[in-house]
Amino acid sequence: MIRLPGARLRKAQIATLATFVAMAHAALSSVAWVPEYIARLDVSFATWGTIIGFGLIGSITPLLFASRLIMRYGSRAIIRFSNYGAVVFLVTLGFSSDPLVWFFLNASFGFFISLMGVSVNAAAVMLQKQISINVMGRMHAGWSLGAVAAAISGGLGTVYLSLEIYLLIVGVATLIIFEFNLRWLLSPTEDGHLEEKANTVKRRIYQMPAELRLLAVGLFFGIYPEVAIIDWAAVFAKDVLNADVALRSIPFAAFMTGMIIGRLSMTRLARVWHPHTMASRGAFLAAITLSISALTAGQLAAFNPGIGLIVTGIFWGLAGLGIAPVSPAFYSAAGHIPGVSTAWAVSSLSLFNAVISIVAKTVMGALSEGIGLSLALFFPIVMAVGSGFIAASVVKRARRSELDAAYPATGPISIIVTEDGAR
Repeated sequence: MIRLPGARLRKAQIATLATFVAMAHAALSSVAWVPEYIARLDVSFATWGTIIGFGLIGSITPLLFASRLIMRYGSRAIIRFSNYGAVVFLVTLGFSSDPLVWFFLNASFGFFISLMGVSVNAAAVMLQKQISINVMGRMHAGWSLGAVAAAISGGLGTVYLSLEIYLLIVGVATLIIFEFNLRWLLSPTEDGHLEEKANTVKRRIYQMPAELRLLAVGLFFGIYPEVAIIDWAAVFAKDVLNADVALRSIPFAAFMTGMIIGRLSMTRLARVWHPHTMASRGAFLAAITLSISALTAGQLAAFNPGIGLIVTGIFWGLAGLGIAPVSPAFYSAAGHIPGVSTAWAVSSLSLFNAVISIVAKTVMGALSEGIGLSLALFFPIVMAVGSGFIAASVVKRARRSELDAAYPATGPISIIVTEDGAR
């Protein structure tokens, strides 16, 4: 791979960061509008869960061939193509009131967002390989900032705009930002995919090397606690903490704040601890703090809802801080397995996680219904412990300089909405 000039790399870093922020905002722009979608479609929560659950098929499909597209055309061309498709289907979500039609629109949106996610992530990893020190410490936090921005803009949009106008504004803004950034992203001749293609052994998804398979399991174990928090935070605040409607986002906000702080701190911490040590200890910290919260939140809330909310926010913030370095460390390690291209490794990990997430989400829902949400949280807690052990033993290929070149697994509309008296 030809070493690019420093000025070129700086522009590419800024453009990649802006792309992460814009992608997250587009992917999560519908979150605040979920009640509006449910009302327009006139469906029950069970039917809504089925619609978004099977909609994951759209997100999974591009993972089967994304690496081949990136190896052939480079990440920048695939980012542009997937952005066009994502924007079109995002806007159409606001113009359908038929559940079946909306399902296909949402699945199509998920398809293009997933393809974009793999491409942007691969571009970030290939960019980081050009840099000897970690100058991408804000990359992953940028994704989280984009998600927070989506929650803010969506919340304001529900007050001042119609759904159709809001999605149209988001679509146009996303197109403009991406088109402006694309010129500065690494081109197909700069990103190193041609060199990787020449030195890569062609594989099918079922031909994952043993080391990559173990990394896939450990990555899923580390990611799912984050997914579970995203999906069930509102339910936990309502049913366990008895929090008022206006305060039910505090535990989730605390968790995301911890994630952002953790991601912004990884560059400095990596000077002291190797990424596999940070990932392992962080996973154990998340498991411990979530366990304490699951065991004590209900009792504290029964004594005083305010105290329960504050203590839960503190423990969930620590959990977010701990889980922050897990997925970046696993993704970085996967990018250095001999004979495996970065794009193929990333798409393989993403495919594995997407498929297993369908089962995990179903199990989590059944456990929450059967034994209660507090005890059901021990399902992702046990996974966090498993991820910690795997990270301690098989993530030693991770590079300090690449610690933040990964993206979260949050889908376009992956959230459970609750109302008083309904779930």
